[in-house]
Amino acid sequence: MGLFNFLTKTKNREKPTEEKPVGEKVDFSGNINTFAPKSFDDVRDIIDCLLEGKPAIVDLSAVRASTAQRVLDILSGATYAINGNMGKIAGDAYICTPNGVKIGQN
Repeated sequence: MGLFNFLTKTKNREKPTEEKPVGEKVDFSGNINTFAPKSFDDVRDIIDCLLEGKPAIVDLSAVRASTAQRVLDILSGATYAINGNMGKIAGDAYICTPNGVKIGQN
């Protein structure tokens, strides 16, 4: 593999069937997905959930502190990119919501 081979190689990835523009308000049906990632690789599923317009609760108690921080960093960037919100629920549990789903406190 040469130094510049990354310019010519492409990965075959499935493209989403429906693309939603950033900033589009999403109708929330009331279903919230929960995730308990075991490794950093599981973060993609959480982001896919957000891109589908669904909120996600993320429990990071099963991963090391360094991995939990990486997951939070990526999720924070993803929720910001889709104009969503993110908040801590309790302990190692967080909620991420897409645009149009607000996190409120009583």
